[in-house]
Amino acid sequence: MSKSKIIPLNFGFRGKPVSRPFECEILRSKRKTLALYIKHRKVEVRCPSRASKAEIEEFISSNRQWIEKRLYEESLRDKELLRIEKGGKIFYRARERTIEFKEGRKARILINGDKFIIQGHKLTAAKAKIQVEDFLIDKASEYILPRAHALARHMGVDHKINEIKLRKTKTKWGHCTSQGNLQYNWLIMLAPYSIIDYMITHEVCHLVHMDHSKNFWNLVDSICPNSETYIQWLKDHEHRFSF
Repeated sequence: MSKSKIIPLNFGFRGKPVSRPFECEILRSKRKTLALYIKHRKVEVRCPSRASKAEIEEFISSNRQWIEKRLYEESLRDKELLRIEKGGKIFYRARERTIEFKEGRKARILINGDKFIIQGHKLTAAKAKIQVEDFLIDKASEYILPRAHALARHMGVDHKINEIKLRKTKTKWGHCTSQGNLQYNWLIMLAPYSIIDYMITHEVCHLVHMDHSKNFWNLVDSICPNSETYIQWLKDHEHRFSF
């Protein structure tokens, strides 16, 4: 796949210029159609190798409103990204709370109404981040591991579990292998318990069906009804959990 990069100030010279400049990357391949993707404040255009510059510009110009809408939505999400710092905002249990640093010899996390208090000695952002990581890992160990085993026993598949790992990943909330290795992203502990329970259910059900077939989703819904609502909630809010 060949690529060329264009950084226009007012893309779409054949029509009304866009109101904001944006970076546009052209990716050429053997594909037959043109497609648009928005990634990290950049517009990615995938097009046939022989597509002309005029065709590409016309395609982008005709989709200008959609592009601007998606870029705007992404900019809003960027503002909501989690930053562990004094005065920052953290979305914990579906409630936005203000991060406070509190001096104290004992390192701990306290939740008090709309306050997410990180207590420690001579706290810095780096130290606070480590404390939050440890807090979430401990919470995941206490909640996810026993509930996953309990659900597996209830379903009669506990013997299929080889190992359950807690690991921070960039793209997955959970994973299950055919060898019985389950993995959960401990960042999920920032979410409401209903979302956590859905993720536990999802991976345990893969011990029965190693796919996303109708039978798999029927099994998930028999344990966690209306699973699509939890999936949509994660899609809408997962950008607020990573740090």
